[in-house]
Amino acid sequence: MIVIYQMAKVASMAWTEAARNAPLGSPHEPVHIHYLTARNFRALEDILTSPRGWNGIANPLVATHILRKGKQMAPVIEAARAQGGAMRLVTGMRDPVARSLSLLAFFADFCGRAGDRLSARDGADADDVCAYLEQLWRSVISGKRPDGGFDQLLWHMTASYRTWFGDELETVFGIDIMSMPFPSGGGAQRMRHGHVDLLAYRVEDMHPDAAAHGALAEAATEFLEVSKFALPAVNTASTRRSYPLYAQVAAQFALPAELLDSIYDVPCVKHFYTAAEIAGFRRQWGGGS
Repeated sequence: MIVIYQMAKVASMAWTEAARNAPLGSPHEPVHIHYLTARNFRALEDILTSPRGWNGIANPLVATHILRKGKQMAPVIEAARAQGGAMRLVTGMRDPVARSLSLLAFFADFCGRAGDRLSARDGADADDVCAYLEQLWRSVISGKRPDGGFDQLLWHMTASYRTWFGDELETVFGIDIMSMPFPSGGGAQRMRHGHVDLLAYRVEDMHPDAAAHGALAEAATEFLEVSKFALPAVNTASTRRSYPLYAQVAAQFALPAELLDSIYDVPCVKHFYTAAEIAGFRRQWGGGS
């Protein structure tokens, strides 16, 4: 069984496509999942079952699918583990601020915030989105849960980068990803725990021009047991009509230094990225300062 098991918006679909060609991915589809723990199931249920007028989610279908898929697959994966079958996990990390832009763009497009303008479909502009995103990060850093359901969904998923590896990966599979170092400068981290084989990557290394792209592709080739492996260029955001707005927000968005300090001063970020790489993210999202 191949399981693409990771926080949302870290290039899950590209890895799902790649795993379809792997021996362990056939004849069954690879499992693509974000949550497997009761704690996160309860959190999503609480968001999705609140009164619709207060909830603020225009269309909860995608968020409901994430919850339903996790609850469906949790016993299947547990049964597979109990039987001692080989299992390969792919999990990833991404610059938290870049990931938050992608999260907001995705959920604004497919769920929508009732009565507000956050997507191109609703006539949003970059200023609208940047203002919302800064307020979202302020609530994430303060730990103050917002009131509306859409806001809570974004708050929960944005903040998960700090806790996902412990709350999900370690809780379900007993794998402490920080018990061994990530390769300095990028590539892939490989770990084994019982019958479970793990590959952890960084989204930034998936770009063909990245310095560690070759090392990541080589590790993925061995991990998935495929020949002439190339990471597929799956970028669903670029195919949506909201992409020009997303690109404008990415070029314009900036956060004050005190927020960037809190965002990047987190153990899992320091695990995946060097001090120089984190400084580069800070310059990018600090307006170049």
